[in-house]
Amino acid sequence: MFAAGVRSQLATTSAAVPLLTARHGGIVVNTAVSLPARYVGPLFYDVAKTAGNRMTWAMAHELHAHGVAVVGLAPGFLRTERVVAAFTRAGMAAALEGGAGPRESTAYVGRAVVALAADDGVMQHTGKVLEVGDLARCYGFTDADGTQHEPFRMPESAYRFPEL
Repeated sequence: MFAAGVRSQLATTSAAVPLLTARHGGIVVNTAVSLPARYVGPLFYDVAKTAGNRMTWAMAHELHAHGVAVVGLAPGFLRTERVVAAFTRAGMAAALEGGAGPRESTAYVGRAVVALAADDGVMQHTGKVLEVGDLARCYGFTDADGTQHEPFRMPESAYRFPEL
């Protein structure tokens, strides 16, 4: 989680920042997750996920003066080949067809990035974690199949660790 998530986003952004600050504008889009402000456990998952969100906030503070927006983009339950294969292996292929499983395509996420990059007022979003479903309604884009999915929000009851 740290190498593929936090570290790779830091390394990529570090390489891009000189280009963005030289042109006094642009946008950094980090992969993020909408989380409640509580422990979601286990420890390494919690730290990796919250670190990505915190990194978005901190980068936004450092790059704001340079006109560079930084947002965390939280996709919903993505229907990738790997996820479909996992559902199938687990004997849950019917859930895929019944709409209970992952629905969003990677194109939906891509369209959110395009919408943000084309928005002259993107700085209003800097430092925030944005959900793809909310952005679809805001900017009017759809998934590859023409639908707009609801933002993916886990209910509080889904987290197995109660408050202390």
